[in-house]
Amino acid sequence: MNHSTEIREIEIGQIDLRYAHTRIHKPEIVSSLVNSIGRCGQIIPVITVKEDNFSFILIDGYLRIASLKRCGKDTVMAEIWCCEEAEALIQVFMRTQERRWEALEQAYMIKELQERHKLSQGKIASLMGKDKSWVSRRVSLLHVLPDEILEMVRRGHVSIWAATRVLAPLARANQDHAKTLTESLLKDHISTRDLTTFFNYYQKANRKQRDNMVLKPMLFFKALHAREEDEETRWLKGGPEGKWVKDLKIAGHIFRRLIQEVPVVIYKGQSHLDRRILLTAFEDTRGLILSLEGKIRRFDNDDNSRNQTDHSDPVRSGDQDPKNQSDSRCFQEHCPSDSAETGKRGVVETLPLRGDQTSHTGSVQTMPG
Repeated sequence: MNHSTEIREIEIGQIDLRYAHTRIHKPEIVSSLVNSIGRCGQIIPVITVKEDNFSFILIDGYLRIASLKRCGKDTVMAEIWCCEEAEALIQVFMRTQERRWEALEQAYMIKELQERHKLSQGKIASLMGKDKSWVSRRVSLLHVLPDEILEMVRRGHVSIWAATRVLAPLARANQDHAKTLTESLLKDHISTRDLTTFFNYYQKANRKQRDNMVLKPMLFFKALHAREEDEETRWLKGGPEGKWVKDLKIAGHIFRRLIQEVPVVIYKGQSHLDRRILLTAFEDTRGLILSLEGKIRRFDNDDNSRNQTDHSDPVRSGDQDPKNQSDSRCFQEHCPSDSAETGKRGVVETLPLRGDQTSHTGSVQTMPG
């Protein structure tokens, strides 16, 4: 896009702020610009399109204008483009390396190009180097979010992240809940992390729980943090042993489900490839089970050996504490050692391993429970 350009100082009163509603106000950036202008003056000119000799349409630089006004300035350094208004909007819009456009700002700009300048979505997509679906997704944000929420976002009261990642999908499902949550965001500061957690729980909650969550989100966080502290206390009390038992129980639940599903996934007439995939996965898991059992046996046998050595009487070597004998027999009865009789070693199953047609004997020693 070629056009003539000049840079000069013009009166702020000569500038038409007709696209101010398409920009999101960012108080922190304005404050930073105010400090910068106070120290160094205006460095980067705003971009305008000349409407006539006494009027200029502001295309980009709305935060700079707001900062200059706060500094009490009456004039602004402007880059004046002599081109069509729509052409200038698109060219500024494509300067993604110079500034980062928020999704809602893009949506507002596209809406202006459609309604004010009568460009189709296909034409806008072509001029911007985007596909039509990208343009459509941006515009959909304006239709999904209620006007009250859009205005709060534009004024900088609600973050753009909260609007696009939480409020927009929430509004698609329940606009009343989206409005109520937005009001809560105005009253209480909720971090991005907490808001993500809130929305994850909201999606899994029933209707009554959802109503309570959006009405009193801070109460939800208080209850959640109390539960997390309680879980942490239980973990500290149980230690790694408690976590190990919990993980083992979870694994047990998974294995029970797998046992029930065997007739569904292994059946007569099954393809050789499908059978091989299933049995290969089973063999890999069986190896882990045997490895776990072997490690338990090794550490338990070492511990039993130490106990027997520590409590042995050199004068009456035949006498042992009945309790120790009982504990040792108890584990060995449930977990027979490698020297136990073959008939007591566990379950022996014959499976066509890895999908071949030859039967292999796979000995799986099972732990009780």
